[in-house]
Parts: sequence; C-alpha cells; structure tokens
Amino acid sequence: MSSRHQSALREIDAARCVGNWKLASSLAAKLAKHETFAFTTIVSCEAELEEYLLAVEWDPQEHWKDDCAVYKVEGRTVVTACYPMNIASSSEKLGLLERRLLKTAKHTMTSEEEYQRNVVLAKVYFYGSNFEKCRETIEPLSTAMSKTCALSPSYTTQLFMAQMVMRGICLEVQGDISEAYSTYEAAVRAYKDKLSGQAAMVVPRGSEPGAERGQHEELVNWAEEALYRRATMSLALNDKATNIRKLESYINAMDSVTPPAFRAFRRLRANRLYMQLMRQSLDSGTAPSAEMKRAVMLGHRRQLWLLKATYAFPRADEVHEEVLSEVDSVARDWGLVRAFARADCLQLLEILYEFVCLTFNSPRVLRHLIHALIRFGDYHEAALALGTYRELVERQLEGVKKAIDAAVREGTDGANVFAGDVESINHVLRTAAVGARLLLVHLENVHECLALVHFADSLISDIEKRDPERLVTPAVPQAVRAQVALWKGAAHSRLAQKSRDPGNRADHHNAALQHLREATALGPRLYDAHYYLALEYALGALDIPAATAAAKQAAALDSHRLEAWHLLALLYTARKDYEKALQICEVAMRQSDWWDVYSEIKDDADSQRPQTSAHMGSIETGIDFFKLAMTHTAIEGRRRGFDASIEAQPRLFALYGYVYGPVVAAAEDSDDVSTALETSSSIDMLATDELHTASRRGPPSQASGRRSLARSLARSVFSKHARHVSHDGRPPLPFTPLHGGTAPDTVPAAPKATVDTASTSSGSHSAQERPKRQRSMPHLRPSTQDKLPSDALFDDPGRLVGRASIHGSGSVYYTPVATRQRYQRAQAKNALCSLWLSTAAAFVALQRLDEATHAVTEALAVSPQSPAALTMRGQLELARGQQQAALSDFHEAVALEANNVRASVALARIEHELGRRDEALALLKTVSRAQGWSDPEAWLWLGRLERELALEHAEPARAQMLRRALEFTAYALDLECSQPVVSFSVLWV
Repeated sequence: MSSRHQSALREIDAARCVGNWKLASSLAAKLAKHETFAFTTIVSCEAELEEYLLAVEWDPQEHWKDDCAVYKVEGRTVVTACYPMNIASSSEKLGLLERRLLKTAKHTMTSEEEYQRNVVLAKVYFYGSNFEKCRETIEPLSTAMSKTCALSPSYTTQLFMAQMVMRGICLEVQGDISEAYSTYEAAVRAYKDKLSGQAAMVVPRGSEPGAERGQHEELVNWAEEALYRRATMSLALNDKATNIRKLESYINAMDSVTPPAFRAFRRLRANRLYMQLMRQSLDSGTAPSAEMKRAVMLGHRRQLWLLKATYAFPRADEVHEEVLSEVDSVARDWGLVRAFARADCLQLLEILYEFVCLTFNSPRVLRHLIHALIRFGDYHEAALALGTYRELVERQLEGVKKAIDAAVREGTDGANVFAGDVESINHVLRTAAVGARLLLVHLENVHECLALVHFADSLISDIEKRDPERLVTPAVPQAVRAQVALWKGAAHSRLAQKSRDPGNRADHHNAALQHLREATALGPRLYDAHYYLALEYALGALDIPAATAAAKQAAALDSHRLEAWHLLALLYTARKDYEKALQICEVAMRQSDWWDVYSEIKDDADSQRPQTSAHMGSIETGIDFFKLAMTHTAIEGRRRGFDASIEAQPRLFALYGYVYGPVVAAAEDSDDVSTALETSSSIDMLATDELHTASRRGPPSQASGRRSLARSLARSVFSKHARHVSHDGRPPLPFTPLHGGTAPDTVPAAPKATVDTASTSSGSHSAQERPKRQRSMPHLRPSTQDKLPSDALFDDPGRLVGRASIHGSGSVYYTPVATRQRYQRAQAKNALCSLWLSTAAAFVALQRLDEATHAVTEALAVSPQSPAALTMRGQLELARGQQQAALSDFHEAVALEANNVRASVALARIEHELGRRDEALALLKTVSRAQGWSDPEAWLWLGRLERELALEHAEPARAQMLRRALEFTAYALDLECSQPVVSFSVLWV
C-alpha cells in the first residue's frame, strides 16, 4: 500500500473518530478509485447513517423520563433503562443502507473489512429496532478487541464498543440480564485497557452546540451507553455492594465529559438513583461516616448543576417536578448525614438559593430555606423568607379551599388538590409553628408571632369546617395542634409580662394558661409546653406549687435541657428551701456537656490560669449553663453567706471566658448569609477535589479564643491591683479583651464584643474603611445634606434614626440585622454586666461599699446603658447621701427602660425623702399597677406612704387609708416570702 493510500486511510480514521462524517464520506469517495469497493462503501454508508441520525429531532427528557425507576416484579428487582432512541418509522433510509451494505458481500473482503461491514450493518438493524437481525449479524463477531488494525487503527475501538453494546442490549431484550451485564463489563474493561484508566471514557461526537449538523445530542454514544447499562444491570442483579460503585463510576466519568451538559437529563436521573441508594444505607440506622457525608453533599451539588443544565426558569403555569423533588431530598439528606456545621449549612443555603432560580414562587423552597436560615443563624433573613412564604401560601389557600369545596360537593377524594407545588395543610401549620418560635424567641416580635399562630389556628378551623369528614384533607396531627397552642400561649404570656394595665395583663395571663394547658393536653410529651406553663405559673400567678409540678414534668421529659432545672431551682428558693435548690442545681449541671469544663475550672481555681482539655459543648448550652452557675452561686451566698459568693466569682469569670470566648472572638457578621455567600464558591464549578479538601479541613478552631479569654478572666478580680483606682477614676479591668488591649500573660486579646453603633461616628471613616453595602444594611452609614443613594435598601424605613453632630450634620444608621451572632454578643455583654452586678450585690451585703462601687463601675464599662447597673450605682450613691447623683442615675435608667421597677421605686423613695409624698405615692401606684405588681418593695413603700398620709386625715378617711396600708404591707410580706434568689424573668429568652 502506497504512502498516499496510508495517509488517506489515516485521515478517514481521524474523521470517523471525531464524527466529521462529511469529511469521511468525501475522503472515501476519493479513495474509491484506488481502494476496494467494500471499504469505501462501508465508510460511505456509515457516514450517511450518522449524518442522518444527527439530524433526527428528539426530546431527551421525554425519552428518558422513566429511566432509573426501580420496582419489583415477581420478587426480582427491575431497573428501567430505556433503549436508545430508534428511527424505525424511517425505514426507507435504513432499507437503502441495508441493501448497499449487503451488496458488498459479493466482493472479496479482508477480515477487518468484513468486521466493519457487520458492525455498521448491525447498527442499521439496531436503529430500526430489528434486534433479531442485529443479534444474528454480530453473533459471529469476536468479543475481544483486535490488537492490530490496518484500515482503522483508532476507530476500531469505537466499532468494538458499538458491537458490544448492541450485543448486550439484544441480551436484555431476551431477558438474559446476567449475560448482558457481563458483556457491558467486558466492554468497559477492554475500553479502559485500550485507553488507560485515566483517559476520558465518553467523547460525544457531532453533538456540540453550534456544530454544523449537531444541534441535537447523538442518539447513542457507545462508551456512555456501556457505562450506564453496566450500572443499571448491576442494580437489577441485586448486587448492592457493586451497584453503587458501578453507578458512581458512570456518574464520575460523565462529570469530565465535554460538552459538560451532554446527557444531562440521563445523568440527572442516574444521580437521583445514586442518592436514593445512599439514603437507604443512611435510613438503615448506620451512622454516616465522613466519606459518606462528603459523597452525599457532593451528589446534591452535582444534581443541582444538572438541573440547571436541564431546566430554565419556569413559566407561571409550569412546574418542574424534578426540581421540587430534589428540594425535599437535599433538605432531608442534610439532616440524615448530620451536616449541621456552619460550612455545611452555608452549602445548603447556597443550593436552596439556586433552587429559587429554577422555580416560580415556590413555597416549598421557601419552607426549607426558613429552616436552613434559622439553623445558620440569620434570623432577619429567615423572617423575610417567612413573610414571603405566608403570602404565597395564602394565595394558594384561596384555590385550595375552592377545590376542597368542589371535591366535598362531588364526593371525590380531591387527589389533585395538593398536586404540583401546592403546600399541604400540615406543612403550612408546621412552618407556622417554626416561624412563631423564630418571631417570639429569636426576634422578640410578640405581635407578629401572635398573628401567625392566629392564622394557623383559623386555618385549622376553616379546613375542618369545609371538610368535616376528612374526604380531602387528613386530620391535623395532635402534635401540630399542640405546637400552635404552645406558641399562642407563650405569646400571650410574654404580652402579660409587658402589659402595664392590670386588666389587660390578667386577660393575657388567663389566655396564656388556657392555651398552654391545651398544649400539654394535646402534646403530653412536649417539653416546651410544660416548661412555658411552669414559667407562666411562676411569673404570671406566683403559683409556686403548680409551677413546681409543671417544671418537674418538663425536666423529666428532657433532662439535658437546663431551663426547666433552672426554673425548678428558683422555685425551691422561693420556698426558702436552699438546700434542695442547691441539689437541683448540681444535678442539672452534671447533665450538661459543660460540666467537665466547669469541674476542671473549679479544680484549677488556685492556679490563677485554668487550663482545660475537657470537651466543650455548644455555645447555646453553654449560655444556659452559665446562667445556672450564676444562680447556683447566688443560692450558695444565701445558704453559706455572701463570702462564699465572693469566693466563687473568679470561677464564674473563667467560665464566662470559655462560654462566650468564641462569641467575642468571632468575625463581625459571620451569621449574615448575604456576607457569607459572597465568599463561598460558585455552584456552577463542580470542583470535587476542592470540595473534599474543604470538608476534610473542617471549621476553624476556636479553642485559642476560649483559652485567651479564660486566662484573662480567671485571674482574681479582687486582688489589690484590681482595687486600685486608675487615672480616670475607674479600676483596671481584669477582662481586658472586651475593652481592647492585651492581658500581660496572654495571647493577643480578642476583638471587642459589641459595638454601640448608635454612638459611633461614621463621618470620620474613609471610603476604604466604610463597610460594604449588604442586602440587609446592618452597618452605620454616613449621612450628608445630599440625597441618599438610590440603591440604599432600608430594613424598616419607620425605624430610620437620625442623630445630630456638634457641627449640625446628622448621621443615619440602620437597625442591626438580627442574627445569632448579634444575639449572642448582646448576651455576652449582658452576662458580663450581670456578673459584675452580682459581685457588687455580694459586696453590698457584706457592707463593703467601695468594692461594690468598683464592681458597678466595671459593669457600666461593659454596658454603659445598662438600666440595672445605673440603678445599682444610684442606690450606692443614695446610701452615701448623694441624692442628686442618684436621682440622675435613676432617671436615666427609667428613660432607658420605662418598666424598670427598681429604678422607679428608688425614685419614689427620693421623692419621699424630699418631702414630695404625693408624687412618690402616684409613682408607686403606677409601678404597682404595671410591672411592679409582684415586687414586695414597691408594695411595702406604698403601704408606708398610705400610713403616713392616713395620719394627716380625719375619720373615716383615715380608717380606710390605714386599712389599705395594712393590706399593702401584708401583700408585700406575702410577696417577700415567695421571692426567688434571682427573678424568674431571667429565664425569659
């Protein structure tokens, strides 16, 4: 064979490999003058066939819509794997090609030409769904790949894969699944041996977007078909250990295909089946390994990418069922693999936000988004999603109610009432309960919470009225009803505590008890229902026996949650049984995962530098533990004397460092989703290695922050050095990190815990220092006389505040975004302030007023606008006879917190000392009608003033006033006998 002929054969081989069939046909026509008739006819016929196939219009989604469906038939597993698209209706073209190929048999052919002719002829039969002739044609062919090929050294590999796949499909048609699987396995193994294991397994030919004739995917890619059918046949053979591995091999091979969207819908179905198989192993009770967790998370990211490659944003009347199914799957699987770390939650949020672009006003996506945002800690964004969810659901409910009425009239089951993306009644009610907790506990928006549970309650009543026989909608579960009643009762309880009107307070209290009792009846094992009922008995009625019984029930339901134990200890202190209260505190603290840390701190109390290697729990449980530890110390002070409280304070400061250290050291706005997503990777980049590396790396360690703060706080705050007054009149602070600077023997201090944005001047910031504008606008902004920027977004324009500077220009700032981090930072500041104030109270009880003053000064340094700290400073000033300074502090405390009982009673005392008894009496009456209704000091002073004024009146007014004075004093004594060492309100969080 001449070199010219060899060159022409190489060009034909290359053209066939890349799918350039027009070039292959042209080269074959030129070669016909010098080459055998058989080979050129084979190449020409195959080129015509492939060109014709590429022009066939077909819908991959419609063709593969049932692929990878698993079901049972007579006890055996059947996996749907659709046969490749055929063109049996176009028999004229296939018949012409068949006749031309059969004519070549009259000519002398080499073994290689005969092999190629049989494979191409089998393809003609195959595409015409003539599987019997296809099987007969390829039956004589060898199942081993030829080592030497003179005519087509490269393309023979493609021909081999084609004949093996067709052979396997013919076996499938005959029902021989095991032999078909062996055929596909042999084909894949030979193909990999030929190309090496690292070579690209799938190379689409002529189907790239924009190709001359390739506007549609090729009907069959033989390598892809072999990989796919090998995986599905292994599933049908019930080889569970192998099937997941084979399916994963197909999916991973297709991840590197070019173009990336090739066979996107089929891969979508295969990946969905792969995730179902992974889920089955998780549902079986097996604890998820780190590798399985990474595989599940990567699988869902891949599924999202394939969905985006397959679907576009839907029309208003269009619903993508595949997308909605994946939304439910990703939320469920994140819980199954326990992906609760911050980085994991951020990945889930990124996926859910991408789903918004694939759905049209989908409440299902928003429902899962609400849960994910709450878990991540962005309560502000979760509330926005909740509001949108409610609006969408209310629109849907209008149609749902009409459909229910029609179904009830016709006596049908209304199977299509909740079809598509319509939320079920149970989903709506459960989301309302979650939203109510968000609004009440995290955002303290009582009225919005009450409106939401009223909406849920009215929905239950309306649906039951429309469908009393439950023909269309199932009965609402008792657990859901209990949740609705619980948060309705909790909201009324909160309103009762805030109310300043006795009648209004009584109404809310009665409503709270009614709904909370209903919640305990509907959900007898619902911890929150028993706990909030006990809290309402204690706060709203001072019914100590009833509150004790409810708190015991709550503690028995969940012994690891400390709120009920804490309340139970306070209830026993109200009974003056301090020994029992201490026992309860110790039992409860041992239940916590923070007990080991606290024990080691107590053991190392003399070392001044407590170190602990004990396991530390979450920040949330640590906050509850710290509150209980402070109450335990206060009870010890009552039982053993206040010297014991002073001795315990260094341990509490050290514990504070361990609990709140990560909060203080955390980056600003780390729980703001809009900020976090800016730095996250794009979902369009399926970087498997990077994802695995990030997962193995895990969240950053926060141990150093804990140790740094613990070392600073553990030093004795009552040393001689701590009592010296600094140059500005305040003693140096042992908790240096909160105020900047560095402790002498510690690592560099953590950043400031909180920033008072209201008092920060933003006008001095340079353009580079100003914070980036975020979606929720949490930061301080400069304001000039110019118009605000048009792209400024307001959280709530009604809450926009302007403050004038000394130069007359104002600065505008926005309400901070509610996130878990901001909430915990506020708690950190309040906790440290409370710790200093408890120290000051112990010093006051020991008549060590100088030390008490220093402690109060430290509390005000931590929280300059703390009403409690201002009130205690005023009381100390009043004890020294500094009435004007005390009066100023009390007025400031009342201005900051209008319901501050201690400051209001102290103001009444000063008014009394100044001889203005009428003003004092009016103030005390106002306080006793409002939040001071259960304060013994307010009623005691009210009785004293009534008695003094009675002596200035004649009978019968004197007798009536003395009788009232006696009633007030007796009530004050009763209240004093039932007062806990710490107010019950410390548990309202």
